[in-house]
Amino acid sequence: MKILTRLYRYGRPYRTSFLFTFILVLVLAGLVVVRPAQMRIILDEKMPSADYNGVVWISICFAAVLFIEAVIQYFQTRMANRIAQSITMDLRGKLYRHVLKFKLSYYDRTPVGQFVTRHVSDIDGIAEVFSVGLLDIFRDLLKIIVLVFAMFMLDWKMSLVVLLPIPVLLYATRIFQRAVKNSFNDVRNEVARISVFIQEHVTGMHIVQIFNKQKEEQKKFQEINRKHRDAHIRGIWAYSIFFPLVELLSAASVALMIWWGLHESLQGVTTPGILLQFSTFIGLIYRPIRQMADNFNVLQMGMVNAERVFKVFDTNEQQIDKGIKNLTTLRGDIQFEHVWFAYKNDDWILKDISMHINPGETVALVGATGAGKSSIAGLLNRFYDYQKGAITVDGIPIQEYELNNLRHHIAMVQQDVFLFSNSILNNITLNNSAITEEAVVEAAKAVGAHDFIQKLPGGYQFNVRERGGTLSVGQRQLISFVRAYVQNPAVLVLDEATSSVDTESELLIQKATEKLTSGRTSIIIAHRLSTIRNANKIIVMEKGKIVETGTHQELLKKEGYYKRLYLLSITQDEEAA
Repeated sequence: MKILTRLYRYGRPYRTSFLFTFILVLVLAGLVVVRPAQMRIILDEKMPSADYNGVVWISICFAAVLFIEAVIQYFQTRMANRIAQSITMDLRGKLYRHVLKFKLSYYDRTPVGQFVTRHVSDIDGIAEVFSVGLLDIFRDLLKIIVLVFAMFMLDWKMSLVVLLPIPVLLYATRIFQRAVKNSFNDVRNEVARISVFIQEHVTGMHIVQIFNKQKEEQKKFQEINRKHRDAHIRGIWAYSIFFPLVELLSAASVALMIWWGLHESLQGVTTPGILLQFSTFIGLIYRPIRQMADNFNVLQMGMVNAERVFKVFDTNEQQIDKGIKNLTTLRGDIQFEHVWFAYKNDDWILKDISMHINPGETVALVGATGAGKSSIAGLLNRFYDYQKGAITVDGIPIQEYELNNLRHHIAMVQQDVFLFSNSILNNITLNNSAITEEAVVEAAKAVGAHDFIQKLPGGYQFNVRERGGTLSVGQRQLISFVRAYVQNPAVLVLDEATSSVDTESELLIQKATEKLTSGRTSIIIAHRLSTIRNANKIIVMEKGKIVETGTHQELLKKEGYYKRLYLLSITQDEEAA
């Protein structure tokens, strides 16, 4: 009931349509007894008196009732599904808006396939609560009440006899409902596992093939696939027992009706029309009971789906945004004061980091993998929040900036460039209508990407496909530089921007770097030390701490950690050459 109540809130904007659909359900439930009554009148009244005109008239009415039921059923089904799809559209949109605000740490530990399942199949399951579950259960329940009332009004003794198998059916329905609910839970869990597995392995298929692990991964998938099949079979087993039992109990009710009707007809109490009407009533009662059992399972499955979705809604992983500063320009004065940061508990990634970056200055961060360089960039953008210390931009703590405003002034170029399956133009502008194609072309010329873009089919309209798979690493990197350039940021962060490219592409990217960093505060996180010789300041990090600071020439004179790194990088470059 708590989940249903919560779902009802999403239905409030459509309550007028829901009320109209509810009225149609009431009318359908009321019409269920009309046609059996017409059949009894024909058999008991019109035919014995040879009133053939009456038979024709009632037959026309019979057809009219059928037509009215069909029309009402059409509108009820259409409106119910329209309401369901509207609610799930709202729910899916709200869920996506909700997860967009999550911290990156949540995405770091949550499989992509799980997100896909929540946004697609789980919300589709919620739709069935409104289109099939609630209304159909209520309709079938009303039909049963109306039919039982009509039966007792017609012949209460025969009604008691005919309904003797119903308690057995209700008990069996309850057992069936529990069995199918458990199997459906298992099915949903296995669907989520399959989604996660396929999403992960399609993305990492190159690793599977490089290490020739196709057979091993196929065995893993077969095991997950088998569990999914077994979960479905458990549900089918319950259906295979329940539905024949319903038919058996229905036949038992008909047999009891015939036995009692024969006894009553010999005494002149009952008539053939009453027997025909009761026979029709039996079919009409058992059908909705069977459907109700199925619809209860649909409802329960919808509740399971809703519970999963609401669990994401209840996840408190949003980046806290209480800032009110909304500045149109920034100077780019960045200060880290005794900053400590850990992704988890007290496993410190950054330890007592203090540094000052002047406006327009280019600062390079160097160090071994895991030294904490990229974490600094993540903290500056507030992708993560630090535990101790302070970070200010232009003398203002970054928490006081409105989050969107802060990130608007900071552009970041990463080592692993992500491109969407879209045109080059849209990948650069990110669908920002304020950025014109002319501005993109000018930026591409400045960065050095225009020539290769023009050679592609369609130029700036060329679709790069999923993750930019049709482009080389260097081309993707250049596009990311153009993407950053058109934003005209006050602060630029280059995170290992040349570590995965060839020498020719590196030269282009170095020229692009010079263009991008000119006149703005820049932080260059470098793997290749040859790329940061001209930085105003080089900060050397080791195990989360700053161990050296100075220019390239100053640090080479110190015989310290930076010089060892530099000499090692020269040796590696010579060996590679």
